[in-house]
Amino acid sequence: MLNTCTIILAAGKGTRLKSDKPKVMHEILGMPLVYYSIRLAQEISSAIISVVGHGRDIVGPYMDTFSIIQVVQDPPLGTGHAILMTKPVLETIAEQDIVILPGDMPLISTESLARLVDIYKESNAPIGILTAELPEPFGYGRIVRDSDNRVCSIVEEAEATREQKQIHEINTGVYIINKEFLLQAVQRLSPDNAKGEFYLTDIVAMAEYAASYTAGDYNEAHGINSRSQLAHAAGLMQRRINENIMESGVTMIDPDTTWISPTAKVEPDVELWPHIHVLGNSCIESQTRIMPGAWIRNSRIGKASFVGHSCIIEDSEVKDGSKLPPFTCLHSS
Repeated sequence: MLNTCTIILAAGKGTRLKSDKPKVMHEILGMPLVYYSIRLAQEISSAIISVVGHGRDIVGPYMDTFSIIQVVQDPPLGTGHAILMTKPVLETIAEQDIVILPGDMPLISTESLARLVDIYKESNAPIGILTAELPEPFGYGRIVRDSDNRVCSIVEEAEATREQKQIHEINTGVYIINKEFLLQAVQRLSPDNAKGEFYLTDIVAMAEYAASYTAGDYNEAHGINSRSQLAHAAGLMQRRINENIMESGVTMIDPDTTWISPTAKVEPDVELWPHIHVLGNSCIESQTRIMPGAWIRNSRIGKASFVGHSCIIEDSEVKDGSKLPPFTCLHSS
């Protein structure tokens, strides 16, 4: 953990999702999108602030299950305005470096963020930006570099010239910023742009230059603005988790149809057959075989057990060496 404070931007509505549920509460592998930002923040920061707005009656109680300070943005006037709302809190904390994470980007890796922090600290720049090279950059802010190849500004899609729209390096919305510089810069922002919003990206041009790190995998930059993007991100996260689990000594007959929560634990020498879900804080202990179609949530499956096909197990504990026949339903109630 570093001596930084992370601000998670979680006030968005997510209009294109066409849902009454707040965008950051839509789920990937049984966990809200914002969970992934919180988990990342916990790994690199000693303090966390969340900016909430739309649907805060739903988002707020979830945030309350973590050690997070909540700040309300209402009305939503852009990312720069969201940071401005955190000013009273930032002025009271000891941390001098502020990490900013979107609440709807579950694929940002710890490795990329840690590398950005290192480069920022080595550079003495007031701001560090995580960038990515996208094959199709439409809709993203473009990274503009000077003659020394240093980031000098970010231009939003709506403001970009035809030439700037040809740039494939984009802003992910992930930053680390010196607190003193940040607080001064956000107060200088203006809504004089196509959307009438306070763009946080405008503060980059206020610095002499910005440090940057380009993510090795451009998929890390994908935010969630539609149901298809949600499904795409879920598939990428599924593969990431499954590859790590298989590397630890677990057999998956068909990884493409095996869905495991990031909070679940699967021990070595477990055999997982197709079309299964292991969600929540489940634990599958070693030498266990899970047959096709099983649904397991918040449950422990004991060592050397057998779970027949199409079993449903929720909030339960299965003893070591158990043999569950097909279509078994277990629930703590």
